[in-house]
Amino acid sequence: MKDWRLGLVLFLGVVIAIVSVARIVTDKPHSYEEQVAAATIMRPAAGFDALDSDSHLVRLNSWLGRHRIIVVFFDGEAGADQDTNLLRLRDRYAELQGHDVKVVGVTATIPQENRAAMERAGGKFPFPIVSDIDPQSPEGTLRIHRRWGRLNPANDKTLPGVFLIDRRGMVAHLGPVPKPENDIDQLIQSLAKK
Repeated sequence: MKDWRLGLVLFLGVVIAIVSVARIVTDKPHSYEEQVAAATIMRPAAGFDALDSDSHLVRLNSWLGRHRIIVVFFDGEAGADQDTNLLRLRDRYAELQGHDVKVVGVTATIPQENRAAMERAGGKFPFPIVSDIDPQSPEGTLRIHRRWGRLNPANDKTLPGVFLIDRRGMVAHLGPVPKPENDIDQLIQSLAKK
C-alpha cells in the first residue's frame, strides 16, 4: 500500500516539474510594445471648442460619436507648412474623407499665424486648424493641450502628437492621458482600408 502512494507522489512530482519547466520555457518576457498595449485602455475623448484659422468656432463634440477623428497636435512656431503629419494628412484627406474620417489640427499659435503658414504651404488646408488660445477660459491658455497631455511638465512647452478617436468617441489612454499613435503612415493606411 505504501509503495503505491509513494509512486503516485513521485509521478505527480514529475508531472508538476514538467509543467513548470514548460511554462518557464514558453512564457517569454513581453516586449515593451506588448506591455504598453496591455496597459492601454479606451476612454471618452475630451471634447473642445476652439477658433480655426478663419476665426470660426470648431466644436469637436459635434463630431464625437458620429465619425472617426484624427487630432493632430503640432508645433505652431514652426508652422503648419513645416509639420510632416499635417502635410501627409492634407495630401490624403480626400481618401480619408471618403472613409468618414475627420481631421483637426491643434496648435498654440493665433489664427493669423496659422493662415500665413497655410499660404506658405500652397493654400488652405481641407480640414480645420484650431488655436488653443483662450484667455477668457477659466483653465487659461493651452487648455486643450493640458487635457490631452500635450504639455511638457518640465517647461510647459507644447508636445506634438497624433490621436485617433473612434466612432464611439473613445480614444486610447495610457494612464490618465490619451496615448498618441506611433506611426501616422500606418494609421492612414488602416483608416483608408476601412
